[in-house]
Amino acid sequence: MKALQAVFVVLAVAVMLTSVAAAGPEAAKQRVAIDMQGGQSFVLYPLRAGSLKRDAGPSTADPQSGRSFVRQGQQVSIYNIAYTLRGKQGNLTIQERNEWVDVSQKNASGFDYRPGVAIGTWKVVSGTGAYAKAVGGGRSAHAGMGKQWFIRLSGYLTPR
Repeated sequence: MKALQAVFVVLAVAVMLTSVAAAGPEAAKQRVAIDMQGGQSFVLYPLRAGSLKRDAGPSTADPQSGRSFVRQGQQVSIYNIAYTLRGKQGNLTIQERNEWVDVSQKNASGFDYRPGVAIGTWKVVSGTGAYAKAVGGGRSAHAGMGKQWFIRLSGYLTPR
């Protein structure tokens, strides 16, 4: 009887430890938003408490490829862009894929900088400092008004 009780206790402890281990990475997942202006500067906002703190600094955008096609009569341009964010807490490199559509042919002043919008997805490629070994990703939204261009990346980051 004591052997059966010992086996039961060992199984209960194993289940508890497995549950705690499985919950570990999920507990570290932190919801964040990253705002960028024209791929030149960024602000990272934690939307849920966690180890990552608000960060800001310069950013660069490196369009890696693009192609256009017509979907139901509307021209759509697909872009793959690598962003490098250089904050006070470290550097973060992100890969994004978005679908851009123009809102009009010319802006109000007649220049050919067309306003448009885009939605897409993003994921972490690499990081240093507080972002070293970080994983995660989410959704993106863009609004472009000629040369003014605003980006919001929303999702989850897990520092490891």
